[in-house]
Amino acid sequence: MKVCLQKLEKERLSLFEDLKNLDDNNLNLCNNGWSINQILYHVWLAESSAEKYIRKKTQFPETIIKIKLSAYVRSFIFKLFLNLGFKVKAPKIVTDFPKKITLDDLNKKWIKSRESFDSLIDFLNDTRLANKAIFNHPVLGRLNLNLTLYFFKIHFRHHQKQIIALKKQL
Repeated sequence: MKVCLQKLEKERLSLFEDLKNLDDNNLNLCNNGWSINQILYHVWLAESSAEKYIRKKTQFPETIIKIKLSAYVRSFIFKLFLNLGFKVKAPKIVTDFPKKITLDDLNKKWIKSRESFDSLIDFLNDTRLANKAIFNHPVLGRLNLNLTLYFFKIHFRHHQKQIIALKKQL
């Protein structure tokens, strides 16, 4: 699981490296949708909110159920839909943006989040909860750690495509 998180962090760092020469005006430019920084904030917020949910849920391990096979099927179909260009309306909790977003602040927040999630992986493995349904995604339903990281990956890559397209328009 840690390898998945490390690969995701490597992809994130590569994207941030690609964006570092853009100024705040370009990163916050909104043309009929979210700005690059808003997209990045949304992805970070989705990941950090998932971690908060998991940490709260695991305080009550007796309430955590086994994952169902249908979770894998839903995750595969979700990826397929995103790859075909379908859009999914994000929950309000992950679309509430601060007035000012900077790439540097986002980078710092994400570094802390990744370190925290890394320790969460250790905890989930130590408590044997990693394979249980620890996260309840609004569309995908109950996910284990592996599927949560899979969601992080497909979610990041979906929005990475949007960011690259926005960057080309600048």
